Amino acid sequence: MIKYTANFNDILLPILEKYLKKYGQVEIHKYFFDILDETKDIFQEQNNDTNGQKWRNESGKMLELLVIYFLHKEITGLGYEITTDDEINNSDSGILEKVWHNIVLKYGKYPVLPDSDIVIYDPKTAEVKAIISCKASVRERFAQTLYWKVKLSTIERTKNIKMYFVTLDKEYNEKKTGFKKPSLDVQVNRKPTKPRILLEYEMDGVYVTRDMENESDKVKMFDKFIDDLKGLITMQ
Repeated sequence: MIKYTANFNDILLPILEKYLKKYGQVEIHKYFFDILDETKDIFQEQNNDTNGQKWRNESGKMLELLVIYFLHKEITGLGYEITTDDEINNSDSGILEKVWHNIVLKYGKYPVLPDSDIVIYDPKTAEVKAIISCKASVRERFAQTLYWKVKLSTIERTKNIKMYFVTLDKEYNEKKTGFKKPSLDVQVNRKPTKPRILLEYEMDGVYVTRDMENESDKVKMFDKFIDDLKGLITMQ
């Protein structure tokens, strides 16, 4: 059972509801950056966070929960459940312990959980259907995410797990500088950036929470995620 943090409920959720009223469900993904930016201002003020250190520790969880907020109902409607790596690591019994065993990788005598911010699994069998890695910035450990995708695909037990990448693509700032490497969008008459090439080639899907000029079958806006998940998960 997903537990939303007090900061998410008290700070982010009212801001999200304001944006939903203004822009609606269909367009809301384009404003994730703005929602988190407003959340940051209030969080820092309430927590006397003048140097931003507390927010840096909090922001990843906020993005993760924001993504879950929009996926949870749809995922459970398909008969699956959604959890996080924190919940998996903190569980020592029940279904989440079985999920841990189905996803953990062994390096000699050491078990290591892959980069798995969000995990979708079958609550009846504990079979892991998909992993979602959430990153505010493309350069923020995208290579680590690629490593886990390739590693999972080489092991018989985990090779069928789908792996997705969701990002705010903070490197793109339309108001200030336009495209800035390593943005996942592609400028006219320019080749794609290295992150775009690698993520598009290796991941099962890459979803950007803002407008994009050049989508593809694998790299697209976040509003396409639910339909893609429905198709890919039900085909397994």
